[in-house]
Amino acid sequence: MEDLTKEQQKILVSMYKQFLSKQPALSPEDANYFGNSDDMRDQYLPTTSSDYVSDLFWSLYRKGYVYCTKGEDLANEISLTDKTIVYMENRFKNGFKEIAEFLANFLPF
Repeated sequence: MEDLTKEQQKILVSMYKQFLSKQPALSPEDANYFGNSDDMRDQYLPTTSSDYVSDLFWSLYRKGYVYCTKGEDLANEISLTDKTIVYMENRFKNGFKEIAEFLANFLPF
């Protein structure tokens, strides 16, 4: 993840944390569904523009960290790629505690 900004890293780690917290109540496929870039803006970057967050997710898509589809100037059907999940599994072997420590190093959105 050396090719990502701190903001992009924080969003991906936050998404991974949410992915983990949805399981085992949801299947992995359902837990890995995050809606569209406006949903993500509302959740993680409420003070930024829709266009900015959309561009941020298209950048993550081009780098292979998320999957999303185009529509109405948004990134839709956002999900983490297997590459991202595998990286996170290896990076955060101690689960939520280690994720929380990582996220605490960032300023709030």
